[in-house]
Amino acid sequence: PNNNNFVDAVDPFTKQVIKRNIMTMELYEGLKLQRVPFNIDFDQLPRGEKIERICNVLGIQWPLDPDETYELTTDNILKMLAIHMRFRCGIPVIIMGETGCGKTRLIKFLCELRRSGVATDNLKLVKVHGGTSSDMIYAKVREAEAIAAINQEHYNFDSVLFFDEANTTEAISSIKEVLCDKTVEGEHLNANCGLKIVAA
Repeated sequence: PNNNNFVDAVDPFTKQVIKRNIMTMELYEGLKLQRVPFNIDFDQLPRGEKIERICNVLGIQWPLDPDETYELTTDNILKMLAIHMRFRCGIPVIIMGETGCGKTRLIKFLCELRRSGVATDNLKLVKVHGGTSSDMIYAKVREAEAIAAINQEHYNFDSVLFFDEANTTEAISSIKEVLCDKTVEGEHLNANCGLKIVAA
């Protein structure tokens, strides 16, 4: 809190103000009443508590650690939350990074977390390459739509279609159409099937 009846963002280590007036005192007090934690060093929390906290945000009732070998850093969690918020807002998700930096593993972990141990697939991984055609992309989208509709109906969770190495094909315009326009050859995707699309 500051003297202007606002709250500043402060670096927890140096105590320097990062940004002034990021929220009103009213919002800050309201969030505190809802038990939103402030000033927590996420990296110091036990793994189980990290899983529980991210599941609370994702709306997952039964937290389950899908992969104990995956390191849950603050950075990874923030990326998952950013992806989740883009899904909720209908904003296209494109993940960028060097080969081998963990883009695919991040999406796999997020999907497994959302699945909560249910014996079904909620990730359709498409390894894009130079020979990938528009027809192949459209076929994968239709397959993913069918899987997503089943998952939405029976288990009430979303599914992800992940185009890995999307920039390696000449049919990149088809991926753009699916990802940004939400159409396949001009025909709209089923908006209620719970299919989320990611490209990397």
